[in-house]
Amino acid sequence: DGALAGAVRRGEWLLLDELNLAPPDVLEALNRLLDDNRQLLIPETGEALTPAPGFRLFATQNPAGVCAATGASYGGGEAPL
Repeated sequence: DGALAGAVRRGEWLLLDELNLAPPDVLEALNRLLDDNRQLLIPETGEALTPAPGFRLFATQNPAGVCAATGASYGGGEAPL
């Protein structure tokens, strides 16, 4: 299991950093997990995981600007000074 699937199975807390840089397919999977459906679909196996009690998901994102890891620009223009 990856970090997300493991946390869902075990009912752990998980922090996703810089979520605004995640690819669209990751965001779609998270949307399914966080909406009324409350399931994480594992495409490789077709398994649908329902979060164990205690599962919590936290996410952060950086404001528009420059990615600390890659130096790439992203977001909606220049950040105010």
